Amino acid sequence: MKLVGCILMAGVLGILAFTGPIGWYMLATIIVGVIFRSFWLLKEIHQHTVPVDAYDGVKAAYERYIFEREEREKSEQDG
Repeated sequence: MKLVGCILMAGVLGILAFTGPIGWYMLATIIVGVIFRSFWLLKEIHQHTVPVDAYDGVKAAYERYIFEREEREKSEQDG
């Protein structure tokens, strides 16, 4: 039933768009609303998929490598 309602609304909006400025205003409002809602949903999806405090395994491995390399160099210099 929603599909039929959307089709009828699109038909009425199309007729209004060709007949006067009110139709163009309604069309522009709907387009801007859809774009705004799409960006809002993308923002919510991004917040759910990318955690704020993400564990960075590459950074941890690099820091461990630097620490082990410094220890190895220090042990080689000592003897």
